[in-house]
Amino acid sequence: MALEASASPIRFALSPEWGILPVMRDLQDEEDILPKDPRQWTRDDVGEWVRYVTSLHNIPEVPSSRFQMNGKALCLMSPSMFLARVPLGGKLLYKDFQLRLSSALYAESSRR
Repeated sequence: MALEASASPIRFALSPEWGILPVMRDLQDEEDILPKDPRQWTRDDVGEWVRYVTSLHNIPEVPSSRFQMNGKALCLMSPSMFLARVPLGGKLLYKDFQLRLSSALYAESSRR
């Protein structure tokens, strides 16, 4: 499924009646709770991350039993393993996790 750029402009909500501003603030708070390096995540951190990403992208709720693991275990999962756990959104979860992992690895290598 290829993503295509929309010809219409992106609109940002400045009005509280849309309910966008409080949601964005809450999601940002969740983002700040997680350690930057996913390899350091606990089981609870993984659960918070799954809830954060699914809320951010309007993916159906994922039962917590599907990700009873820490960040090191997530590192061992393939895209098909994510899809087996979350058919609607597994690719997105995998991509988000890989981006976070790559960012942490890059930051680590640039400190050396």
